[in-house]
Amino acid sequence: MGSSIVIRGEKIAVAISPDGAEPVSMRDEDDHEYLWSGDDPWHRHAPILFPVICRVPDDRIRVGDETFPMPQHGFARDRRWTVVDSANDRVSLVLVSDEETRKHFPFDFALAATYVTEGRTLTTHYTVENRGDEPMPFALGSHPAFVWPLEDGQPRSMHQIRFDEPETAPMRRVVDNLLTPERFDNPAWERVVTLNDSWFTDGAVILPEVASKSLTYSSPQGRVVRLSWEGFTGITLWSVPGARFVCVEPWRGQPAPVDFVGQFAGKPGNVVLPPGGRETLSYCVELL
Repeated sequence: MGSSIVIRGEKIAVAISPDGAEPVSMRDEDDHEYLWSGDDPWHRHAPILFPVICRVPDDRIRVGDETFPMPQHGFARDRRWTVVDSANDRVSLVLVSDEETRKHFPFDFALAATYVTEGRTLTTHYTVENRGDEPMPFALGSHPAFVWPLEDGQPRSMHQIRFDEPETAPMRRVVDNLLTPERFDNPAWERVVTLNDSWFTDGAVILPEVASKSLTYSSPQGRVVRLSWEGFTGITLWSVPGARFVCVEPWRGQPAPVDFVGQFAGKPGNVVLPPGGRETLSYCVELL
């Protein structure tokens, strides 16, 4: 795990890398791994998406009279964060605006990620702070990739995502990671999505408005991951057909529409923080 910081609950061990403040391993008391290894075809584990989710047209944002280059999923996942607090069962890291971030995002901010383990649960807290004098727009997402199948030898096609409420709001899709205008029937309208590679031949399954506050990801033979959230408004499912992972992603915000133009503050789904404002979001992963 290299320079990763390992935190432990009674029955869980989680490794966090300061590079991107990204969890890179999550193991239970049997040393069973629940997070994706980061091998081909996707070399990440659970990156933080900030200040954009997916892309913006031409990979540029407009703020006032200027435009700024903005990489896919923002820059937070590719920066080294500062560890500000660490104990056996928790670690806090922070990313603060600097000369490099202002080349892409001309705002003064602090983004903190705190990870806490207890029992068989990892709780992730994010706090976004606007330290500038102008309103600050942003989106924030988490992108954890869980192993699929949850245990070797189990059929991938028998794994399910079960929401705690019926999901009736339309499903959305992206092309080149930009949101298309089409609305589709929600696959979770009866709460349950049975995972299949065919879901992902057209990319991510985006549920931008979820009624649920939790879901479970389960295997046919007992292993279950329960994910619950506060402050996030959407859930996205993503994989690469044939890959042995599935991402279950809490989002606050959404990709830019394919035809979006104008000020970044007006991008649909953005949070706009007033000067001195803070936004706090969290989610829990429990290994059942």
